[in-house]
Formats: sequence, C-alpha cells, structure tokens
Amino acid sequence: MSLDVASVRFAYRRTPVLEGVDLRVAEGGFCALLGPNGSGKSTLTKIIARVLSPASGTVSFGGRDLLAAPRREHARVVAYVPQSGATPFEQTVREAVLLGRTPHIGLRPTRRDWETVDAAIERLGLSELADRPLSQLSGGQAQRVLIARALAQRPRVLLLDEPTSALDLRYQIETLQLVRAVTREEGVTALIAIHDLNHAAHFCDQAVLLDGGRVVADGPPSEAFDAAVLSRVYGLDVRVSRGETGVEVRPAALETVTGVSAAPTESV
Repeated sequence: MSLDVASVRFAYRRTPVLEGVDLRVAEGGFCALLGPNGSGKSTLTKIIARVLSPASGTVSFGGRDLLAAPRREHARVVAYVPQSGATPFEQTVREAVLLGRTPHIGLRPTRRDWETVDAAIERLGLSELADRPLSQLSGGQAQRVLIARALAQRPRVLLLDEPTSALDLRYQIETLQLVRAVTREEGVTALIAIHDLNHAAHFCDQAVLLDGGRVVADGPPSEAFDAAVLSRVYGLDVRVSRGETGVEVRPAALETVTGVSAAPTESV
C-alpha cells in the first residue's frame, strides 16, 4: 500500500498555496517534505491530516479515500504531529498520550491501551515525566509528548510537521532515528515537513521539494538534491557533495569562510 496525493490544490482566500501537488510515498517509506517558508509543506500535511480541506484533489492510502472516510476511520490510519498543540493545563503526560488511543477505545481504556501508552512514553524517553502536568514541561518535552501520542495511536501513516524545530540537537537526531525505526520495523509510512536538508538526506528514503506550491523534485535524496534546483528554490548558491556517507548540502558562502571544499561537488 502507498500514500497517494493527486492533483491537490489549496488557497488561503484568493492566495494559491498548493498548485496541483502529486506525490506517492511507498508503504514503510520515510519521506521528507522540503522547501522554503511558504512553499506549502505544512499546508499539505494539514490536508492529509484533514485539518484543512483542499479545493480539489484526492488523498488515498492503499486505495482508500482518506478525505472521504469517517473521521474515526481516518484517525485509525493517520496520526498527525503538529508543530505545537494546545494542552489542558492540568493534564499529565500519560493522560495526554492516552488521547492517541481515542480512535480505538470503547467505553473506557483497557489494559492494552495503557500498555500501548506506556510503551510510547518509554520510547520517547518520557518515563520520568509520565505523571508531570504538561504545564511544567519545556517546549521540547511537550513536542515529544505529541510524538508519543501519535505513536500510541498505532497509525499506518504518520505525519510530522516540523517536529524537531523545538528540540535540541540530541533530541532532533533521536526523534529522526525513532521515526526511521518505526517505518522500517512496523511498516508505517511517514511524511515529515522539515527544513534541514542534511537531516533529510541522512534519515529519509525520499525527498519531495516544493516551490510555490508545486513539486519540483521527487526521489531519493541522492537524486532529488540537485545544486541548480536547490539554489533556485532557496535563492542561495549551494553546493551538493556526494560521497560514501551520502549526500551533503551546504551554502557556497561557507566555503569562502572556511576555505574548505569537499569533493566531488556539484555547483551552479
């Protein structure tokens, strides 16, 4: 099964944001959604999550129309991690993560629901904070709670809208490693809106580059990262180097400062 986005268009009032976006993410794939601010990354994740409704186009998973499915059915397939979320003042971490079980719970949570919650909390390194009110957490800790809540949902599709923006470097890497492990071990399809091109190149199987609401590159990072295209999209002269450890993108200005140039390098 795959996540398929076809001809999706969206506008805020009269301002077009997405102009006929098409993409496919394979089952168990980890796809980076890239592009400068305003390119439509967050908007697209919100459409798949059904936070926003497109003007036209379809979103399906395994041939199932996700935009037309009942909300509860959609929530059993798709979990969404926003950049930030409103949290009840006195809600504890464990109670917040339990919300991820809502699509699966009957009259009350079962022991299996609580086991799933505790496993997600442990996986995100939040066990010591499980009974702490959300109001006492840092921004980075609160973001990890949102990720734990999504994992407790046990989705088939995991959407993450810049989930590492509030995290320090250690937790950025640990979060991306975790998502990659979930895709590979559990076959979950993940789509992450992210700014860091090098993180995307290292952790993701697929890179989709948006510019002006259109897909301008799509494929493995080693193929999708083209120096000329990236320079045009970001309005910055960049270099793309390819080696045994993968692909690296860096601004050309850094070479002027450091006097170091890695090879082989693509330039524009």
